[in-house]
Amino acid sequence: MAKKNIGIIGAGMIGDVHIGNIHKDGRGQISWIATKTDKTLQEKLAKFNIPNGTLDYNEMLADKNLDAVVIAAPPFLHLKMFEAALKAGKHIVMEKPLATNIGDVKKMVELADQYPDSMVLECSCRHARLQPKFDFIKKIIDDGKLGEVYHIHHNAATRGTFIEWNPEGTWALDKEKAGGGPFVDWGVYDFSFHLGLLNDEPKLETCNSFTKTGMKILSNLNLKSNIEEHGAAYMKFDTGLTYYYERGAGVHFEVPNRTRIYGTKGGLEFGFCSWDPIEVEFYYIDENGREKQQTLQIINPEDHDDDFAFTKHFLDCLVDGVKPRMTIKMAAKHLDIIYKILK
Repeated sequence: MAKKNIGIIGAGMIGDVHIGNIHKDGRGQISWIATKTDKTLQEKLAKFNIPNGTLDYNEMLADKNLDAVVIAAPPFLHLKMFEAALKAGKHIVMEKPLATNIGDVKKMVELADQYPDSMVLECSCRHARLQPKFDFIKKIIDDGKLGEVYHIHHNAATRGTFIEWNPEGTWALDKEKAGGGPFVDWGVYDFSFHLGLLNDEPKLETCNSFTKTGMKILSNLNLKSNIEEHGAAYMKFDTGLTYYYERGAGVHFEVPNRTRIYGTKGGLEFGFCSWDPIEVEFYYIDENGREKQQTLQIINPEDHDDDFAFTKHFLDCLVDGVKPRMTIKMAAKHLDIIYKILK
């Protein structure tokens, strides 16, 4: 079978990850890359042995032999790139978040509906629905072991931010370019995991929230930030579900990534990321009416690579017609909640 020709729009850190994993999978080949500067373009062409490069992604999209594109540019550029890729008849991987505001998100959903033959996969399934913890925990819920899930509690906070591990991504400190801070950066994964456990059925009814910025000291990097650094929300959904959600990056605290799911028959506590502890704590009442706690182990973290699992899923969709685990409509639903929290 001939390899699928794939183009990359955006040559930052995440673009490199996509390229490496597509090469590793073997069912696709990077035939094009589009970058912002000629210096970066020449570096990437040489580093990854890519045959074609351009400073204008429209030149890439004009290639009739190009099957799909990965849009890995900063979020404020996504809408124009997405529209151009659809009009060119390409399949698309969209890096998260879809866009920096809900208006652009809605336009992207409308555009996708106009081009149903183009497969669109959004990346927020990467650390969520594509890793073994998701299916393991969802089966417990689907089997009725928790009864009715009536409350979700999630919190995570770090002193570090996006910039410490990606110094070139300074655009992420600008709300106009990034859409937000940890709520946008990580919230898309959080909602992908948590609401996915309930088949994405709950619809938001009310939301009370706070956000705080201006705490992270970036003067030594000569940087300024206007994104939220900490926040929390208490949400109510039409199914009766309530959800307390807290995220922080750049706060003066360290709170481990933990999710607690409360049901009428049992409860679960875990860290959903693949690098979190593998144990899931299961609280329930046995057949004799006694309160029990059981520690469940899922996988060895070394057995799973989130980024490669995403690439594998992308190529499953592209080559074999597998249904995307994160559609653009579902990603838009999650972002709508996040932008309501930030509003």
